[in-house]
Amino acid sequence: MNRIRIFFILGFFSINTFFAQQKDKPKLVVGIVVDQMRAEYLYRFQDNYSENGFKRLMREGFNVKNMHYNYIPTTTGPGHASIFTGTTPANHGIVANDWYDESKKQTVYCAEDETAFLIDGQNNSKKELNKYSRSPKNLQSLTITDELKLFSNGHSKVIGLSLKDRASILPSGHLADYAFWYHTETGDFITSSYYSDSLPKWLQEFNRKHIADSLLNLTWDTLKPIEEYKNSGLDDVSMEKIFKGKKDATFPYNFKKLRNKNGNFALLTQIPFGNSLLTQLAKTTVSSEEMGKDDDTDFLTLSYSSTDYVGHNFGIRSKEIEDTYVRMDNEIAELLMYLDGEVGKDNYLLFLTADHAASDHPEFLKKSRLQGKFFDLKTIKRLLDTELTKLYGEADYVAYMDATQIYFNESSTPKEELLKGALIILKSFEGIKEVYIPTLHNSRNLAIDSFFRKNYNTKNSGDIILQFKPGWMIKRTEGTTHGSSYNDDTHVPLLWYGMNIPQGETITNYSIDQIVPTLSMLLNIPLPSTSSRYPINEVFKK
Repeated sequence: MNRIRIFFILGFFSINTFFAQQKDKPKLVVGIVVDQMRAEYLYRFQDNYSENGFKRLMREGFNVKNMHYNYIPTTTGPGHASIFTGTTPANHGIVANDWYDESKKQTVYCAEDETAFLIDGQNNSKKELNKYSRSPKNLQSLTITDELKLFSNGHSKVIGLSLKDRASILPSGHLADYAFWYHTETGDFITSSYYSDSLPKWLQEFNRKHIADSLLNLTWDTLKPIEEYKNSGLDDVSMEKIFKGKKDATFPYNFKKLRNKNGNFALLTQIPFGNSLLTQLAKTTVSSEEMGKDDDTDFLTLSYSSTDYVGHNFGIRSKEIEDTYVRMDNEIAELLMYLDGEVGKDNYLLFLTADHAASDHPEFLKKSRLQGKFFDLKTIKRLLDTELTKLYGEADYVAYMDATQIYFNESSTPKEELLKGALIILKSFEGIKEVYIPTLHNSRNLAIDSFFRKNYNTKNSGDIILQFKPGWMIKRTEGTTHGSSYNDDTHVPLLWYGMNIPQGETITNYSIDQIVPTLSMLLNIPLPSTSSRYPINEVFKK
C-alpha cells in the first residue's frame, strides 16, 4: 500500500513538474527591430506617445537604457546579424551591407545567393527570378532562431518579416520556415526558393488584398496637430528630401499624386505607412501559421524598415521623423493588443531593439556651431591611388572603398609595404581619425581597437578599416546616415516584455551581442557556437 501511495505521489509531482516546465516556456517569442531607432526616441517623443505602445513596454517590462553596438560599421546587415547571432562581424561575416569579393572582383550583397531565386507567385522569366537571389548563405554563424529549431527537433516555427530582404533573412537564420519581404516593384510580399517553391496560400490571399496600393493612395499628414510636435525642428529645412512633384518638404504629402513620380510601390518603404503594412502582415502570419498555439515555442522576427528610410530622407530632428515615431508607437500598441488576444498576455516574450542609431547632418551641426563636415569617398580613393602611384609606380591600387573599409588590388608591390604607405597617406587626410590595418596594427587606442577587431573578418573584411572624426559624414544633401563607433550611431533601445520578464530598468552598459545569451537563458536552449556567453543579468532578478 505504501509503495502504491509513493508511486502516486511521485507521479503527481512529476506531472506537475512537467506542466510547470511547460508553463514557464513562452509559446511565442517576438523579436522586434526598429531600423535606425536612437535610444533617445523613447524619451524625446514620449509626450505624444500613447500609454499602450512604447510606454507600456517601458512601464511593464524591463528597459536596458545603456545598450550599444560594439563594432563598426553600424549598418543594417551587420546589425540584424549581430542581434540574432549574439556575436559580431568578426565571427558572423556580415561586415557591411555590401563588401568586396577579391576572388570575384566585384561587390557582394550580404543576403545574396546565386543558387536561389525569387518566389513571388507570378510567372516571371528566369532572368527576373535570379535578379532577387536571396538566402542566409553568407551568414557564417548560427542564430538563436537556428538553435531554437535544433532544440525543438524542428517543431518550433521560425518566420522572419520585414520590408527589407536582409532584415527578414538574417534574423530568422538558416533553418527558418520562411522569410518574407516586400517587393518594391509589385507591392507584394515575396520569398526565396531557399525556403519554399511557392508562397503559402494565406500570403497569396494577403497579397491579393493590395493593401500597399491602398496605403499609397492616402495622404501623409501629422497624426497629431503639428503644434504638438515640439521635440523636432521646423517643418521645412534645406536638408530634407523633396519628393518629385512637390515644391518643398512640408506636410501634407498627397501620395496619390506623388506615387508614380517617386517609384510607385517603392515609395511605401520611405513613409510610415510601410510600417503599417508590416504590422498587418505580422498579425496575419501569427494567425495563419498558428504561431504560439502548441507546446513548442515559436519565434517571429519583425523588422520595421520605414523608420530608417524616413531618417535617411529627413534627418533625426525633423517633423517627419517625430510623426513617424508617434505612428510607430501606434503600431507597437496594435501589435501588443493583438498578441494579448491571439497568444495570451502571459504566453509570449518580446524584445525590441534597433540595428543601429543615426547621427546629425553636418549642415545642422555647423548651423548649431558644432563640429561637422562631409567627406567624399571618390575624392579619397582618387587621392590615395595618386599618392600610391607616386610611391610605387603606376597601378590601379584601390579595388573598392566604402565609409569604413578599403580593399586593394593585387600589385607588384608587396602588400605589407603597400599598406604601410597607405597608412601614412591616409593619416594625412583631414577627417580621418583612426586607420586600422589588421595585419600590421599595434594597439595604440585600445577603445577603438576593440571596435575594429570585432569587425574584422578574415574572409570578407577589407585590408584597411577606417574611422572618421565625430561629426564627419559621407557627402549627402539630405537627411542622415550612420556607421560610426560613436554614441550617436551605437546607442539603441532594448526593451524586454512579457513572460518571465521583471519590471524595471538598468543603466549598466551592455553590448548588442548580449541579447542572444539572455534569450538562451530565458528559453533554456543552447547558445549559438560563436555567441557571447554573458547575458543581461538584471533580466533574471525578480
